Amino acid sequence: MRPVVLRYPLFLADLLRLTVRLNPLRALNYVQIFSGLWMSRLTGKVWVWGRPFAVSAESASVCNLRCPECMVGQGKTTRERKHMDPLLFQQILGHHRKHSFYTNLYFQGEPFLNPELPQMIGMASRLRYYTSVSTNGHFLTENRCKEVIMKGLDRLIISLDGLDQDTYAFYRVGGHWQKVVDGIATLSKTRKELGARNPLIVVQFLVNKKNEGQIPQLLAFARRQGADVVELKTMQVYDESGAHKFLPENQRYNRYKNLNKPKVSRKGNGKSPCFRLWSHAVYTADGVLVPCCFDKLPEYPMGKIKSGDPWSSPSMNAFRKQVMKRRAEVGICSNCGQ
Repeated sequence: MRPVVLRYPLFLADLLRLTVRLNPLRALNYVQIFSGLWMSRLTGKVWVWGRPFAVSAESASVCNLRCPECMVGQGKTTRERKHMDPLLFQQILGHHRKHSFYTNLYFQGEPFLNPELPQMIGMASRLRYYTSVSTNGHFLTENRCKEVIMKGLDRLIISLDGLDQDTYAFYRVGGHWQKVVDGIATLSKTRKELGARNPLIVVQFLVNKKNEGQIPQLLAFARRQGADVVELKTMQVYDESGAHKFLPENQRYNRYKNLNKPKVSRKGNGKSPCFRLWSHAVYTADGVLVPCCFDKLPEYPMGKIKSGDPWSSPSMNAFRKQVMKRRAEVGICSNCGQ
């Protein structure tokens, strides 16, 4: 769903920060990504001519909340629960810096639990990456806000799935609504005091059965707290019980169809190939490349960055081919609309 812009000057400043990260080599790579994708679609064979323009690095694979449909929150991930080592992050960035210009310092888990997060943001900024972090908003103290602002964070996405504690805690189990609201206000206030235009403050509202009635009040509420953009996001679930408990009644905010079947299925045509397999590199906290952000356990580890270049490995190309030919057989694709 399209985001709603509340403060256009800061939104445009954010677009400018992203644009200036491009250089001729990075722009050429972006063209090569689409060229390879087009040729793959045309011939039915895997052609990868570009490199990922976006890199996601899991700065922390732990979390303070217990969200029911989250693999980390429910302790279902198979990898070690840890913080990413800044030296590993530096290695990942260095490996991709010539062609990539956008980095998400998150995957699963809560990034602000990593005490080195500001240092990692600074590393990426010095290498001319646009930096984005997604948080549950429980650690936005004044000092932490100052740190990430001064290190150059470009975008901060804050999850706020309700306009009161009862509604919020329906999904954000263990969360404290007032702490998140205060954190948004603190970030906005601190940014103003420092005379900064970064980061863009994005309030993300995960629409569920409990909070969908609050959507009409959301924009005004977010604007009062100091947010710049509001995003409505559809929920991801894994089985019929989760679907019936959490999915909203309004189909506009529902990513699934066939909810009366044993396994929910994603809306969309699911035509191959998948853009993200040509454009995004996603690394777990221990440096393992996974095919995309939907491989949360992970089920399809492609190898570690320390062992070479898993992005171009035979296993990664075999996975691309599998998605092109038999996407319905790939479990992680069931929640994706690409």
